[in-house]
Amino acid sequence: MKLSEVKLPSNRKFGIFFTAVFIVFSIYSYFQLSQLSVLVFLGLATILLALTVLKPDWLLPMNKLWAIIGLLLGKIVSPIILGAIFFLIFTPIAIITRLIGRDELRLKRRNNDTYWVPRDTGDFNPKSFKDQF
Repeated sequence: MKLSEVKLPSNRKFGIFFTAVFIVFSIYSYFQLSQLSVLVFLGLATILLALTVLKPDWLLPMNKLWAIIGLLLGKIVSPIILGAIFFLIFTPIAIITRLIGRDELRLKRRNNDTYWVPRDTGDFNPKSFKDQF
């Protein structure tokens, strides 16, 4: 996905969101870190709030940068998450089914002439092929 295809939030929403983020960081810093970090985060929140209210257009470069960072993180993190899901869910299931001896695809029947599975034709109705949905 290209940056031109991404719909950016309004600059005001972007500014308000990051003002709130810096305020939360300053509250956390107040209880966990030094007083200097509280002042730094509150200062950043104040500057960002002032820009949001007075000149929201000045936040456009930061808004675009944030969108680019989000796209890059999405390209990096998504394959990692999907790979983890695959190896943590599907691989153990496959190992367990092989240890149990299940052969769902019936690939171990080597002495047969065909892999065709005979079906019971008792419930076959040609009308079922018309208007399937």
